[in-house]
Amino acid sequence: MQDRTINNALLALRKQGGETQELAERLLAMRGVNHLPRIIESPARRGDMKRMILGALRDGPKTRKELVAHVVERRTDAPSDRLYWRVDAALSRLRIGGLVWREGRMWGIVESLRNL
Repeated sequence: MQDRTINNALLALRKQGGETQELAERLLAMRGVNHLPRIIESPARRGDMKRMILGALRDGPKTRKELVAHVVERRTDAPSDRLYWRVDAALSRLRIGGLVWREGRMWGIVESLRNL
């Protein structure tokens, strides 16, 4: 097994918390891994941004600023300036996919999705 694979397994074990976290950190230190990444309490799951945006748009059209505020309320673990760009990228993907529309500054959900 490669060293990187072992380190990644220990880092994953560390995320479980409690005694497991302490043991994993000691083992990582023994292996010479001194710079440990920050553990995020509520990591984003695949599709979360899409679901949050579509959920916000079900109430009616909103500006990007309103959508960012909606996401910031739900994602307290991420800096709001980064969330602006995440929302922007997600809106672009949703628009390309035909799920949302844009008119001026307003974004809305495609009518066929509103009742889902």
